[in-house]
Amino acid sequence: MEKLKKYLLQNFEQLFVLLVLGATVTINYFIPQKTAFLNFYFLPIILGGYYLGPRRAVLGAILCVILVSAYVLLNHEAFVIEQTEMNTYLHIMVWAGFLVLAGAVVGRLQERLAGEVSVTRELNQSLGDSQAALEAANNSLRESNQNLEERVRDRTFELEESKQALEGLKKKVENALYTTMDSSVVNLMIEGRLRSEKRNMSVMFTDLVGFTTYSESTPPESVVTDLNRFLHDMEPVLFAYRGHIDKYMGDGIMCEFGAPLDYQTHRLMAVVAAVKMQEKLGEHKHPWQMRIGIASGSAIAGLIGTRRQTYTAIGDIVNLAARLEQFCAPGRVLIDRYTHEDVAHFFNTRKLRALPTKEKVDLAKEHQLDLLYAEVAAAPDDADLHFRLGKLHLDMEEPMEALGYIERALQLDPRNTAFKVAYAEAGMKLKEYEKISVKGKRQRVEAFEVVGMKDPLDDRSKLPRGLPHVYRQMVDEILIPNDVTLPSEVLDGSLLHSRVVATLAYAIADIMDLPERDKLQILQAGALADIGKEVIPQHVLNRRGTLTRSEFELVKQHPEEACRIMRKMGYETPAVLEMVRHSHERYDGSGYPAGLRGDAIPVGSRIIAVADAYDALTSWRQYREPWQSAAALGEIRSETEKGVFDPAFVAVLDRLVG
Repeated sequence: MEKLKKYLLQNFEQLFVLLVLGATVTINYFIPQKTAFLNFYFLPIILGGYYLGPRRAVLGAILCVILVSAYVLLNHEAFVIEQTEMNTYLHIMVWAGFLVLAGAVVGRLQERLAGEVSVTRELNQSLGDSQAALEAANNSLRESNQNLEERVRDRTFELEESKQALEGLKKKVENALYTTMDSSVVNLMIEGRLRSEKRNMSVMFTDLVGFTTYSESTPPESVVTDLNRFLHDMEPVLFAYRGHIDKYMGDGIMCEFGAPLDYQTHRLMAVVAAVKMQEKLGEHKHPWQMRIGIASGSAIAGLIGTRRQTYTAIGDIVNLAARLEQFCAPGRVLIDRYTHEDVAHFFNTRKLRALPTKEKVDLAKEHQLDLLYAEVAAAPDDADLHFRLGKLHLDMEEPMEALGYIERALQLDPRNTAFKVAYAEAGMKLKEYEKISVKGKRQRVEAFEVVGMKDPLDDRSKLPRGLPHVYRQMVDEILIPNDVTLPSEVLDGSLLHSRVVATLAYAIADIMDLPERDKLQILQAGALADIGKEVIPQHVLNRRGTLTRSEFELVKQHPEEACRIMRKMGYETPAVLEMVRHSHERYDGSGYPAGLRGDAIPVGSRIIAVADAYDALTSWRQYREPWQSAAALGEIRSETEKGVFDPAFVAVLDRLVG
């Protein structure tokens, strides 16, 4: 039934038309009382008005009028009825029936309409009640929201005040810690990564000559002021070369390199820092001279103390560094042999007599040792010389030194049985030696005085004699002070690499007859191209093997970092910054950071890339020996054929140094 009702309602318009047509045909052809049945049309029109609306109901009525009018015109006689008594009664009965039907239909429609109106009224009432409830809820929520916002605002203000108070307290604590401890120690303590351990490091001791006499004859406030001025000049140098200031001992300083943060080039860092400290002392005209002693080796480092703690180093090399400082001449730097072995490639040194630590010294063996040292220096790849030197150290009860030289002999001749036996013997003696607790275990101390830093432009194995003579004056006058580049160069042992790169780059630009302004910009960019290496972890810089993908991504950051540092230092020339930024692009587009290729790479960047590659190959690094000049040029030519370098500038380099 519901389906039928739904169907009738959905198709009412079509049914309405069919009903009208059907009624018209039936009335006009089969019913004699046509005028009486005209009242029938009221029924579909009333229903149409309810279900179809007034517009369609009127159209339906017009349709009925047109149809009936058409039949009247076509068959007028059929609508003329003889008015008999019987016809009159029939007419009244038909009219009465339609009247009753109309009343019933309209009444039924009224009932339905009233029902829908009642339902609508109930819905309106329900909606009104719901609206009132929603408004009440909305008002309640608005009040709650206002109260919540006020509470949140108050709480936020309280939290902000607490945060500022905590930040201020944190800053005060950090400042207090930083004034008493090295920042690296503080950070490691906060992160819970600071531990006591035995590690290789370099220890530095400094002392001011004549300070005691000066302090006795000078007012206390002047002494403190002058001492603080001295420390103000020394601290930045130590921090620049990653030194950890252990303690101030009156006018003396104790400092470690390679602890608490591990640096493979800690010996080089210590010696460069010492030389720069002596230079700084002379430049600022302090009224004293300074002695510096440096020793390298294994020591224990960690936090010492209970309620008041300090990070310090303990071990034989600490005592040795203190003794070297005592024997050092004023204004000089004295280092031990282990430090000397790592820095001899970069510094001119002068060997002093051995400084004995025991009463009896075997002078014959000391003399024999000096001769062997000289022979090893002349033939560093002679395995037998290293073996003999190690055996002599073993005879002199110095197993640590013996182990180092015998190990080097084994590296040069791994199959030699005698070397293997001696190595095992030295290892066993070293274990016994470490168990003995005797003050001053080292039986003899070899000391080397640092004379000065070597100028790589004087290295005839990589540069022809005439080249530095032509360009040295220009480089010395224009080049940036090495204080800017040395702190990054000590990280991987590429000391004064920037000086050689800048010189070669300027020479190539000069031969190419570039404008003077361009040559000076290339000189400046060549000196600063690798200053961003500080952003690369030092274990990646000193990696012996191939870098992983993630490690290479770290390396690729340093050109952008170099530009950032340069801007911070005040270098704003766009051309120089662009040369530095693209100095590691490759001619075939496979370089970094932008992947430029060919002539899209700045000319200065292409020149610097060639100069950088040549000096890197021909320079000593702690993880490899230097290449011969001819071999380095051959490698660069091979790389050029693969698309790495610009052939034009490689040809000029070949003319310069080939």
